[in-house]
Amino acid sequence: MGYVVALIYCLLFVQAIKKYAALQPQGLSTRIATSYFVLKCVVGLGLGLIYKIQYGAGDTFGLFEDSGRLFAVFFNEPKEFFKIFLDYHLSSPDTARNVAGLHLWYDSGFDNYYNDSRTIVKINALLRFISFGYYEVNVVLMNCLSYFGLLWIYSVFFKDLTIKGWKSVVILSVGFITPSVLVWGSGLLKEPVVLFMVGLTLRLIQLSTENMRIRYFIFFPIIVLMFLLVKMYLFALLAPGILAIFLSKYSKAATQIKFICVAYFLAICAITMYGNANADYYLPGMLFGKQLNAYRFAVYMNAGSLVHPIAFAPNWISFLKHIPEGVWFSFARPYVKELVQWWMFPFSFEAFIVILLFVANFYVDRCRCVFNNAFHIYGIIVAIGLLLLIGYTNPVLGNIVRYRMVSMLLLSVVGAAALLRSLENTSKEN
Repeated sequence: MGYVVALIYCLLFVQAIKKYAALQPQGLSTRIATSYFVLKCVVGLGLGLIYKIQYGAGDTFGLFEDSGRLFAVFFNEPKEFFKIFLDYHLSSPDTARNVAGLHLWYDSGFDNYYNDSRTIVKINALLRFISFGYYEVNVVLMNCLSYFGLLWIYSVFFKDLTIKGWKSVVILSVGFITPSVLVWGSGLLKEPVVLFMVGLTLRLIQLSTENMRIRYFIFFPIIVLMFLLVKMYLFALLAPGILAIFLSKYSKAATQIKFICVAYFLAICAITMYGNANADYYLPGMLFGKQLNAYRFAVYMNAGSLVHPIAFAPNWISFLKHIPEGVWFSFARPYVKELVQWWMFPFSFEAFIVILLFVANFYVDRCRCVFNNAFHIYGIIVAIGLLLLIGYTNPVLGNIVRYRMVSMLLLSVVGAAALLRSLENTSKEN
């Protein structure tokens, strides 16, 4: 029955895409957009089956089951439901009793900041009000969220481009059908919510620089709150660029790029100075501690894809020395020889796809269209920064291929958008 209801919801959203221009990618066939959404739903449901067969349940069903327990609290003890939902006075006996039944509430075993499952549990509990308690329907609804995020990302990077001909469609597809995005961004996991927030952030930045309207700025505090609840380190990577683009909103692209580079340089200086003054926020030490905790947790859980972590010391010299290794560690792995499970095979050639896009850009116009766009530079900086954090802190390949999703999306989208612009410019010249 769940598949039937999910199919109904999927068809309703497909009809909405066809009917409303706001849901249609500019310059792209509606058929491509609807087919992509259906593909995401199929992949998301397939991912659930793989989790069930391969692991017995896994994160996706754990999050859904916890949301069911929280949903039940709403009808049995409404007051406790809202206390849990707002994280208010969780230590009280009745609230603590209900929280104890949520198995992924404290999934990391180390600290609250490492855990971001509880927000996804809450979101799924809300979705249950319209999903009738079916896992398959929640998957479709999560794909609606990720579709919005990807649509906004498309609007930012592919602005004013008309996608015509099969070659252009293939190049565009490379940007949005990389394994990380298609798999993790389609399941009942944290990643669809992350895509939604990243897409909304980038789109609001773009709109606020093109047309100053107060409503765009009203959304920013909400976005900040959502990032703090789900992926606060991702917001920390996005924040300097947000400020730089806003301050240079009326400037040319070259000036905006300089602002972005200066903003990140100043942010690094500020982090360094604050960390030297306060040992608790000393970045190399923090990342070293996160790596140690992640390694211990992986050993405790007997993670099958555990690899030897980056051997950096908790000081700035070692931190800087291992940056190339850290970025490559999370960008290029897993290698084919490291595959321990069949489902990880697509992720072994993901980096090759991204590299191929940039090689093609270099061949066509020496990457001029990559580096003359402020949002391209912004996306590359965020992607590399995220890859570095993942490479330094996570020694589990199964986690790396999930957590790097935003990085691979940004790099592939930048590469695809720049290549399409280069080909368009070349055709005009000829």
